[in-house]
Amino acid sequence: MMKQWLAVAVLMALLAGCSSTPEEEETLPPEILYRRGVQAVQKKRFPVAVKRFQEVDRKHPFSPWAVRAQLNLIYAHYMDEEYEEAISAAERFVRLHPRHPHVAYPYYMLALAHYKRIGDPLRDQGHTRQAEVAFRELINRFPDSDYAEEARRMLDLCRDRLAAQEVVVGRFYLDRDHYIAAANRFRRVVENQDFNRTPYVEEALFGLVMSSLKLGLPEEALTYAAVLGHNYANGPFYPHARAMVEGQGTISKSDLKTLRKAVDETSLFKQFFEGVAPGVPGLTDR
Repeated sequence: MMKQWLAVAVLMALLAGCSSTPEEEETLPPEILYRRGVQAVQKKRFPVAVKRFQEVDRKHPFSPWAVRAQLNLIYAHYMDEEYEEAISAAERFVRLHPRHPHVAYPYYMLALAHYKRIGDPLRDQGHTRQAEVAFRELINRFPDSDYAEEARRMLDLCRDRLAAQEVVVGRFYLDRDHYIAAANRFRRVVENQDFNRTPYVEEALFGLVMSSLKLGLPEEALTYAAVLGHNYANGPFYPHARAMVEGQGTISKSDLKTLRKAVDETSLFKQFFEGVAPGVPGLTDR
């Protein structure tokens, strides 16, 4: 029993030497608190990192370590999937330090946090629009930064998500014989310059062919079919569109479902791009 007690006592002493009591932490210098936050990040203990960086900011607001803590707090919140908090922290950093040499990073993290909140195309795409605005602002403000090129790629993906929603809603209306509403959705994809490089233009053109024929507008259907053939002659939709405008039949629901499935599986429809692994420019001891 005595040996067991001694072993426990030694273990407790070792643990005590590796940690601090709340009273001791109150007197720790900002550098130590900050480095403990860094260590927590490295160990992926992000809630602990959040607490440590917040302590540096709260207890030592005029220390140079506070600025680094504020910068890394954004990252810790983001990695802990606290996207609202990451956005708030990024906005605060930009407001407090608009000329900081690493200020492009909070702008990037702000946009990335908005993007991570995006739902599927059947849901409201408000977060997508917020991410789109944020990525565009980053590109405009810091066109030569390390994050600008990645922001351009992410901006394309935001536009892809918005175009996807228009097509999904257009499908919904088309399948329920609401042809005017369907045509309006498909037309947004075709006519919006932000969407003309997305993989949904082809299906949108085909949807306009179908809607126009159902609405008794054969000339419009022929025009859309011609544009479809010019741009996607080898695509899966054009043979069906051509047959329809030439009066050689229509397309069955099962065939239409197959075509849609092929588009979904070969596009970015089901992908959720994470973006470049967000760096941590403040994690230095210098």
